[in-house]
Amino acid sequence: MIVAAVSFVLVALTVSLLLAPLEALGWWAGWFGEEERAATPSDGARAPAAELYVVYLDGIAKAGYVNYRDVEGFLGRLQRALPRAVVVGDVLPYAPTRRGLTEGRPLARFWRRMLELKLRGERPVLTFSINVRNLLQVLVASDKRYAALYGRAAADAIVDALLARGYVPGSGTPVALIGYSGGAQVALVATPYLKRRLGAPLSLVSLAGVMADEPGMLELERVLHIESRRDRIPRLGRLAFPGLWPVWPRSRFTRLRRSGRLEVVDPGPMRHNGRESYLDDGAFLGGRSHQELTSALVAGFLASLAAPRGGYAASPEDGTALTAVA
Repeated sequence: MIVAAVSFVLVALTVSLLLAPLEALGWWAGWFGEEERAATPSDGARAPAAELYVVYLDGIAKAGYVNYRDVEGFLGRLQRALPRAVVVGDVLPYAPTRRGLTEGRPLARFWRRMLELKLRGERPVLTFSINVRNLLQVLVASDKRYAALYGRAAADAIVDALLARGYVPGSGTPVALIGYSGGAQVALVATPYLKRRLGAPLSLVSLAGVMADEPGMLELERVLHIESRRDRIPRLGRLAFPGLWPVWPRSRFTRLRRSGRLEVVDPGPMRHNGRESYLDDGAFLGGRSHQELTSALVAGFLASLAAPRGGYAASPEDGTALTAVA
């Protein structure tokens, strides 16, 4: 029985891996996704002119346009701390066709059930299938055969979301991408296309990001990488992508690091996801929740992007000043 179960899992994973690039390839070929490309859920949600636009790309637990509670709390804190910024949180990083897992897919019913269980905290072994599915999409985004296609699709979704919030390409208004876990890889492959389409400075916040050695690293103005010493996932990611190994002096990652545009911050002992994670508002360090600490780090960095000469500062939240990481 155990051998049969393991064999079934291995076969399922192999088939899933082989089919993982199909959505990106189908998007590029125009086989499907035209309707999704024409509009986003935020169409018409205009905002006044801002000094900074922030786009959040969630981790591999993302299943649809509705964010989890911890993500909503994090984005809300950022928006309150940066009142003259526009924070966008409804981009799907792992769906080139912009279809959530729970809608318009052959397995939508299955994914809806998995999402319901995940939200209730039940059957984590089963609900982890959402993470596995999206992890395969991260692998597609890091595969040199498909990365350009994936990056184009992600850039299209990000640009449409920005336009719906009133962004004006060519205005020079800075744009910052926040990539949580695998979202950092999606942000990197989208960066070269965003740079050309927006004509604006781009920066990246890698929140425990897992990423390959990508050309987009050299097109970013600044990069903040937040990684806890307790979190093993980013370290495993660096082992998986040889371009990040220190033995390659000419890799893009090494050149980024030597340029002085990369800042690495340890926020304290936090887990990659779940309880005691970076966005957990119920776990505390030094009297402040993990979510509050992470938001403070990110907000301070973003404030320095909006006005690098010191003309813009993050607003204090709950009586605690947010300081830039610089």
